[in-house]
Formats: sequence, structure tokens, C-alpha cells
Amino acid sequence: MLRAFHHSMSARVTVGGHESESFDVLAGVKQGCVLDPVIFNLFLVVVTLVFQNGLPSNAGIPINFRLDGNLFNIRRLQAKTKVSSDTIFDLQYADEAVIPSHTAVGLQHSLDLLAATYQRAGLIVNTKNTEVLPQSANTSSAAHPTFTVHGSSLNDVRQFNYLGRILTSDCDLNNEIQQRV
Repeated sequence: MLRAFHHSMSARVTVGGHESESFDVLAGVKQGCVLDPVIFNLFLVVVTLVFQNGLPSNAGIPINFRLDGNLFNIRRLQAKTKVSSDTIFDLQYADEAVIPSHTAVGLQHSLDLLAATYQRAGLIVNTKNTEVLPQSANTSSAAHPTFTVHGSSLNDVRQFNYLGRILTSDCDLNNEIQQRV
């Protein structure tokens, strides 16, 4: 049905009040089509699943959670009932993504796999807008490894804004609280 909806699509371009001849549109979707976001979301789901399937079993960040209002009660998280477990491989929202990892080697592997998966799907990781935020409980000034995507080095930052929240390299929440007041 989707293929039929976009089959034999043609367009014209207006420049300076002059309209071009009609030409075939061989890629993309109709401008303003209400199906565009649905099609794109389905596309991203497939790309994300291909990425996750290529990761080793120890990749990602395992989490335990409850949905009964006792999220921060450690004693209840240790109970076997009503506790769910999952692994976070990536966090994506619109055009923003976070790739978490406990190790530098794991992060570089995930970045390589994500870039290769995106490339196979016709997407490009914009290395100018891609940053690495190393977070550690160890506050030593040891040098962090350099991360790359397709040979381009990524910038290390001490903080960045993700979905309206400030994340810091020292995991400090005071900066966020001060900015909201």
C-alpha cells in the first residue's frame, strides 16, 4: 500500500515565478504527507534493531526497574517480585541519540557498528555534532581515550544538554537544579 501510494511520483519546482517541467521523484516521500513520520519511525526501528543485533551480549547498560512507584527504594529493587530487567543499548529521540557503555572499548565498538549500520541504510553520523561525555565516579584527571567515527575524532565535553537536561562528566545534579531556579 505504501509503495503504491508513492509509485510514479512526480514534482515541479518553482523558481522566480517560473515552474519547471515535471520530473520523476525516485527517492523520498511526498512533501507534507501525514505518513512521513510513520514511515521514518518504522525505518529507524529497523535500523536500530539491526544495530542492536550486531552488538555483543555484554554491550549496553543493564537496568532493574519497578513500575509501582518504588523506583528509588533500593530494598524493593532487590526483591524478585515486580522487578523488571532490561538493557539499554541506545536512547533515541527525534534526531538525538545516546550510546551508553561501561567501557571505552565497548563504546568504540558500538560507535563503529552504529556508523556502519547507518551507512548501510543511507544515513550519515554527523561527527561535528557528535560528542563524548565520559562519566566516572573516579574524578582523577586521567586522560580519556579518543573516540572516532569513520576516522574522524569526536570531541570530549564536560557537559551537554540532552532533551532539555544538563548531563555532566562528574554526574553533578546541582548545575541542573541551579539553572532551573
